Amino acid sequence: MNTRTLRTAPAIALAAAGLLLGGAAGAAVAAPQQDTASASATALQERPSGKYGPYSSYKSCYKAGERGKDHGRWHHFVCKYQHHKWWLYTYR
Repeated sequence: MNTRTLRTAPAIALAAAGLLLGGAAGAAVAAPQQDTASASATALQERPSGKYGPYSSYKSCYKAGERGKDHGRWHHFVCKYQHHKWWLYTYR
């Protein structure tokens, strides 16, 4: 074999190993981010567990939401203005 080929072979093998390992490490790092993103998207797309109202103002809707949250009836709530009234949507 050519001596020049013998000198470049380890460098080529090292570069190929770096690309293979770098690609696998990149995929391993990317996987948890995708899992986190899909978990967040699932939480945002979650259907409400309850709908209460109507309330005459945002303030009264918010107070009712906080009161239920303090009593452990739900973990998260949103007040939405629909059809000229405020509605409380709860999520467990």
